[in-house]
Amino acid sequence: VLIPADVTPENVTTSIVDCSLGNEGEAYITSELKQANVVCIVYTVSDDNTIKRVTDKWLPLLRDVYGPEHEIPVILVGNKSDGSTNHTDKVLPIMERWPEVETCVECSAKTMKNVSEIFFYAQKAVVHPTRPLYDADEKRLTDKTRKALIRVFKICDRDNDGYLNDAELNEFQKLCFGIPLTSAAIEDILSAVETNARGWITYAGYMAYWNMTTLINVSQTMEQLAYLGFAVGRSTQTRAGSSADAIKITRERKIDLTERGTTRRVFQCLVVGAKDTGKSVFMQSLVGRGLLDATHAGRRHYPYVINRVKVKEEIKYLLLREVDVLSPQDVLSSAETAADVVAFLYDISNPESFAFCATIYQKYFYRTRTPCVIIATKVEREEVEQRWEVSPEEFCRQFELPRPIRFTNSQRRKKQSEP
Repeated sequence: VLIPADVTPENVTTSIVDCSLGNEGEAYITSELKQANVVCIVYTVSDDNTIKRVTDKWLPLLRDVYGPEHEIPVILVGNKSDGSTNHTDKVLPIMERWPEVETCVECSAKTMKNVSEIFFYAQKAVVHPTRPLYDADEKRLTDKTRKALIRVFKICDRDNDGYLNDAELNEFQKLCFGIPLTSAAIEDILSAVETNARGWITYAGYMAYWNMTTLINVSQTMEQLAYLGFAVGRSTQTRAGSSADAIKITRERKIDLTERGTTRRVFQCLVVGAKDTGKSVFMQSLVGRGLLDATHAGRRHYPYVINRVKVKEEIKYLLLREVDVLSPQDVLSSAETAADVVAFLYDISNPESFAFCATIYQKYFYRTRTPCVIIATKVEREEVEQRWEVSPEEFCRQFELPRPIRFTNSQRRKKQSEP
């Protein structure tokens, strides 16, 4: 089947070749694979045997054909997803173990659900590949990409003062998309990263923003890099060399947990708590802001804050992601429960506040290997007894968690000096 270029968003002609071991021999499939730019592996969402064949047969076959560290992107396609139930949790372990798997899409040939999306992702995986630019295991930009972004920052910093003011941010936006930033969009950016005394984004804040965008929306980062002219592809040569040099293969995260060590540089912390527990103040303190700054930022709610932190003399990036819990029965998404660490906030002056934390912890994080901390907020107020089976201190003892950390609105993180 041939899809003409004029009906695709990327304006590229796409040839679809259907292969199965039941109809063609392995030699024929190998021949077709060698000509492919992207591979879609189809399984049935309700048949565990077909899911098992993805790892037992198809993915090993691709490595036999392309090599163990190949760069051909793979899309997992869950077919016969005719109902409303999502089954992607079954293949998430596959995506974590096999870095060549770009994404997973569930579809239905019967109802045509997500069929066009499959080919959109397949085209995007080839035209805008992520692996040369983004290390999925470490959840950070590759070193080559970081160097390119630093150069972009220096180009946009017209007055060479080490900061991007509003005008320079607008120039950056117009360079990428041809339209200026709105005042509201500039506010969102500046509330999420570290700025200087004049409210201008610093070099550290600029790099932190790229890391944040990459972690929460890889596609947006890839699009911005493409607009900036960053060349990618297996055979593409630039003045800095092949973009394939930017690829870095790292070990699985479960090995990091076993060996109690990692080379990752970007970590996501989920900030969970009932409404009005002081989450915004807590998050803004990461970028050196206090209560008044958090109140101003709260007028336009942006659930992320990122900054550099020093861990054992190494610079890491910590991304805080805010989650409002409206009731203890609230459901967290798989993306939220996949955070590297969780901070549960409760208001010591609200007797109902800790119940939210305790319920969510027991429901999603008890007996997992996700580090969790309990943070008592508004400690400058009079403390009341929490309406829970045990006190927060006893709860931490029972579940072998660190003692609750006390946080006051007056606490602010000292800003790091800029290079």
